[in-house]
Amino acid sequence: MPASLIIQTSFLGDAVLTTPLVAELAARGPVTLVVTKAAAPLFANHPGVSRLVVYDKRGADAGVSGFTRMTRELRAPDTDAVAYLAQGSHRSGALSRAAGYKERVGFATSAGRLWYTNIVDVTPGMHHAERLWRLAGSDLTPSTTHLRPRLFPSVADEALVDALLRENDATGEPLIALAPGSVWTTKQWPYYAQLARDVAALGRIVIVGGPADAALAREISSEIMGGAID
Repeated sequence: MPASLIIQTSFLGDAVLTTPLVAELAARGPVTLVVTKAAAPLFANHPGVSRLVVYDKRGADAGVSGFTRMTRELRAPDTDAVAYLAQGSHRSGALSRAAGYKERVGFATSAGRLWYTNIVDVTPGMHHAERLWRLAGSDLTPSTTHLRPRLFPSVADEALVDALLRENDATGEPLIALAPGSVWTTKQWPYYAQLARDVAALGRIVIVGGPADAALAREISSEIMGGAID
């Protein structure tokens, strides 16, 4: 069974949308997944990941020394191993080549496409989960099951969530999660507060995000009189 290397060092959302690709490749052989330090906890319990490697490209693994260290860490196990460049930078492409992967698959639109041996074209407007899944080379039309993100929280993770829901008296009602934050200005949709107000009758609003999203979470919560779980 061929070994696969997936390099996905983009943001958390992109990492989550890579899980259908992980599942597809794990059915064929062992998968080594390279992610950022922030995304690593998402995959700590993922059964499709044989080996999880953290690439702290802006921290401990920055610069030439970090690149060289990662090259040694990711050395291709055999000549049949294939690298899939879910993150399309020149650095990711160069890393897969330097690590000895003779077959390197990536998107035709990626900045690092000159490093690839196999170019994948995608249809404009295609959902990113399907774009990533198609790196595996399937010509099939994927079902929603193929493209559904797969996360595997730990027992400790589930216990923390259960405790949070109990504290907020939300153990038996429908939950509607809103993730309103983004580091990209073009993704900062300005109508989440109105959306929360419009759907609040359908279930308890849960606002998820990071510390930088705290003010936005408070704004949304105020629209439904503080009834949201932050």
